[in-house]
Amino acid sequence: MAAFCIFTFPAFAQETSADIFEPVVDAQNKILEDYDIEAMEEENRLSEKRTDEQNDMIDEAEINFREAAASLAEKTSDDTALFLENIEQVENSKKAILNLRNVKSQNSSAVEYAALVNLDKSYKVLENKVYTATSLTDTLIVRGYSYNNLRNRWTISVKSNFFGYTSLFSIDLPLMYKSLTGKEVKSLVKMTKEERAEYEENIMLYDSLFRRAVPVVYVRLKYKIRKWKDASEYRFEPEQLDLIRTDTNKTVFSFSKDFLTKNTFIVYPRIEIRTASERSTDIDNATKILMGEMRNNQEKAVERAESRGQITLVDDKKKQVEQRGRSAVFLSADTRITNSMLNDFDAKDIQLNSIALNLVLGLGRFGFVGGDFGYDYKNREKESSSYCFGLMGGLNFMATNYVRPYAEIAANCHTDKYFTPELGIGTDILIGKVMINLGYNFGWNINMKNYFEEKKFLDDDITTFHLFTVGFGFAWR
Repeated sequence: MAAFCIFTFPAFAQETSADIFEPVVDAQNKILEDYDIEAMEEENRLSEKRTDEQNDMIDEAEINFREAAASLAEKTSDDTALFLENIEQVENSKKAILNLRNVKSQNSSAVEYAALVNLDKSYKVLENKVYTATSLTDTLIVRGYSYNNLRNRWTISVKSNFFGYTSLFSIDLPLMYKSLTGKEVKSLVKMTKEERAEYEENIMLYDSLFRRAVPVVYVRLKYKIRKWKDASEYRFEPEQLDLIRTDTNKTVFSFSKDFLTKNTFIVYPRIEIRTASERSTDIDNATKILMGEMRNNQEKAVERAESRGQITLVDDKKKQVEQRGRSAVFLSADTRITNSMLNDFDAKDIQLNSIALNLVLGLGRFGFVGGDFGYDYKNREKESSSYCFGLMGGLNFMATNYVRPYAEIAANCHTDKYFTPELGIGTDILIGKVMINLGYNFGWNINMKNYFEEKKFLDDDITTFHLFTVGFGFAWR
């Protein structure tokens, strides 16, 4: 395998010029080593204070967890070697192209073209693969920290160990007491003596195992590699992280890529074979990816804030008019003017004619049908109470979310033997679910009494009228 070095830098410095990054010893690796030494020193001190039975229990648990981890490691795939091989293939292809450019020959152009095609294939092989890394093979390093009594959890630190560097990927995960032990956590004052003893024993056990770096849990990371902006620069893109119990091989929880930090790294020696135009294209592509991720993160942050009640959003789609057939129930009152031409109008003609309960149901986006039942306040015969009932149907249009004009055909039968077909227009004014109705109908007042008695209509049995209506009720469409 060709010799090359890989160096990483933190996610917050992704867009900084890589020229300032010199090969350095990974400081995080040194911190981890120091922590392991201190943890074991503390464990040795505490083991002297524990009983022999407690130490035996911890030793037995350690053996069981390490055996389970070794068994799982044999069955679990880790693509680190393939990851390195694919990057090496890309860098070797670039090196071959660079060598060809330094050697002039008759067929160098054709050979270089073939090498460029091969480089493009190498990039596709590298980028199209979803790689897997696990802590079972030490590609990832997992360490557990002491139990937090206030939050009822341990903190699990995960760091990458690609190429001996721990700063390429890093995250701290919460491991709840119930997730690890399967036991609910009660308030200490509510625990029985036996429950308190079991609770404290579990904390002692797992704290000790974590100090010994025992694989109580392991992590599985899926990730992709992308060609990035600068020469020999790549982007490390985590896709999913699973935290898994070692003894049962059951997943405790998973993190999607939205919660995982991306990072970049550089392969040394850096080999630049791109033209100025190709470099500009790579920079533009990386910028588009970053801008898309930024918008996605902002949208998700807003969604989370809205779900917690921290903000209220006005959806642009909700601002748009939603066309729908009118559905409502409302009370209406009307006045009837019998002068067909509305000439010689007298304000005294404005009198309550009838009141009615109306129900309309939407049909599709534009239609509606309905009916009404009312009381004729201005009874023609004046001999007894008169009631009316009828049917209606029509079309409406949502001019805005608040105004809904309509046209209708209606027909009403009256118990004083009158029949009134009508043509009408009107509008609903919508305020949330509350509806105010304003309408005008032109109708024919047909006296059916003579027809029922003599089977014919007289000249004055059919008259016209104007009906002005005001209504109030509720709409659900």
